[in-house]
Parts: sequence; C-alpha cells; structure tokens
Amino acid sequence: MKHVMLDLETFGTKPGVILRSIGAVEFELDGTLGKKIYANIDRASCEAAGLVADPRTEQWWSEQSKASQEALLVDPKPLKDVVTSFASWFAKQGAVCVWGHGAAFDPVIYEAAANAVGVDVPWKFWNVRDTRTVFDLFDFDTSGSKRDGVYHNALDDAVFQTKCLCAALKKGRAPVAVSVFE
Repeated sequence: MKHVMLDLETFGTKPGVILRSIGAVEFELDGTLGKKIYANIDRASCEAAGLVADPRTEQWWSEQSKASQEALLVDPKPLKDVVTSFASWFAKQGAVCVWGHGAAFDPVIYEAAANAVGVDVPWKFWNVRDTRTVFDLFDFDTSGSKRDGVYHNALDDAVFQTKCLCAALKKGRAPVAVSVFE
C-alpha cells in the first residue's frame, strides 16, 4: 500500500501546537484499508518540546463528547516516542503519499512536532495530499457517508476520511498508480 491517511487531534490549528493523539491508516485508492496505528500523546512532553496550546481550541475540546475526551486520556506517550514510532510505521508500510484532511493541517502540524523533537519526517514534501481538494473537485459531500466510531478520535477520523476519499475518487475517475519523483 502506498497511501496513508493521517489524522491528528491537537490543542490548536497551526504548526507548533500541542498534539493530543495521532491516528493513521494505510490504504489503496480503490478503498482497500490496511494496517492502522494510534497513540495518545503526553501534554507535558509537547510543552517540553516548545509546543503550545491555543486557549480557544482547549475550550472547544471541553465542549466535545465525553467519549472523544476520555479516549485521549488512555496511555499517553511522550511526543518523541510517538513521532518516532509513527515514522517507523510509515516506512514499514512502504508508504509514499501522506493524506490529510486539509492542505495546511495534519501533515504540516505533524512536521512541526517532529521537527521540535528532532525526528525526520517520513515522506517527501511533494507526496503530501489533501482530501478537501478531492472532495471539492469531485463535488463530493461527506455528510451522506456512513460513519463508524467516535468523532474527534484520530484513528476513527482517519478511517472515515479514507473511505470518503476513495468514494470521491470512484465518483470522479478510476484510481491511478502513485507517481514518485526522485
């Protein structure tokens, strides 16, 4: 599988914010899902790395479901351990492209966090992809798509975004092989 959908839960919307959790799933453009990874991240380790929280986003989190909030409290790991583990997992999947739900969100926020703890980003900048662009190009409304899991759970969101992306691509064109520039 050459594609990975990345989803983060964070305490902000810009690079340099505290990460709360990371979820990802490998997939093919035909909709086949592969291996998954999920981890919660310790806030103190993010702060020690210089990452910050946006008070408005913290307030927003306090208004989210109990299930989404409680999920973030299970076994949080240090930031460096999580980004190192994710980078290793990404490489083991043979992944090339990383997808995020927004051109300026998940991949760039992950990159800032990885840089803050001295971990290399496991993808090339030209292999970053964006679901929202695809949804717009193919006039795909995700609100009609069946959703499983908890909203604002990074892994559940990554799986849902992957299913929607593949459905949009099927609507618009047949999947094509990933092109890799060296």
